[in-house]
Amino acid sequence: MNIENKKQFATILLAVGLGLVAAMLMSKVVSDKVDTQTKIIAKEYQGRSAALVKEMDATKMTLKKLAKDHASLAKKVAEQPKMIRQSAPTPEKPAVQEMAFSLRTPPGKRAITVFIKPILAVGGLVNPGDFVDIIAHLEIPDEEGVVVSAKDKKEQEKVTTVLFQNIQVLAVGVNFNPMGELPPYEDQQEKEGLNVTLAVSPEEAGLLSFAETHGDLQLSLRSPAETEDKVLQQVASWDALADFVLEHQGTELRVPMRKSTITPEETEEMEDEEAKPFVQIFRGGREF
Repeated sequence: MNIENKKQFATILLAVGLGLVAAMLMSKVVSDKVDTQTKIIAKEYQGRSAALVKEMDATKMTLKKLAKDHASLAKKVAEQPKMIRQSAPTPEKPAVQEMAFSLRTPPGKRAITVFIKPILAVGGLVNPGDFVDIIAHLEIPDEEGVVVSAKDKKEQEKVTTVLFQNIQVLAVGVNFNPMGELPPYEDQQEKEGLNVTLAVSPEEAGLLSFAETHGDLQLSLRSPAETEDKVLQQVASWDALADFVLEHQGTELRVPMRKSTITPEETEEMEDEEAKPFVQIFRGGREF
């Protein structure tokens, strides 16, 4: 091989080597660029994943809040009085409205309203749904049933007694729902009188109306745990009060004496006893 051929062969080898070096450098550049792009893409993916996880957590919190609000609303709806569907009207009897007051009256009872001063209605603290005892302060007429005039009314005999026990209060005024956390007791106390509607039997309704006409009524509030009636032996009077205090407190009260009335028949019997004829027998100056 001559010198000229050797130079050409060396030039080819040099070109091939430079090509290989250029290819290796290009491969390195491409690899680095791919790694850089891969890292950028991975970083963006992680950021998007974190944002997606955060958004999912916020959605879960919103769903929990909605579920809680739904449960609270369902509880409030359950506590509301159940709606009574209106039945189809018939020619004989009209349909009853869902809020008709008659639906509040217990079976076998009658609703009757009495007018009571707030101080006599437990200071105006009565509430629909309470149970009370009814006390009557009655004005007793004279034996002939004569109505006492206003001038002599102070001297008229009165009697206080418990008429009925364990009577349900259906309404106070126009309110027939049990009051909430802030009942308007102050408004009831400021009124001159309260219209209290009670649930009584038909016979009790007549007697209660009669007692209201001939005296004043008073309410005594009962505990919800006490449902039994007690048998009362005495009507409230000075003698009953004195006996009670003496028995339970050991104190003797000086009470006014009751005026005793003498009937004409008793007067005639006393006169007959005083004017009864008798015979005295004497013998030897001595009375037998």
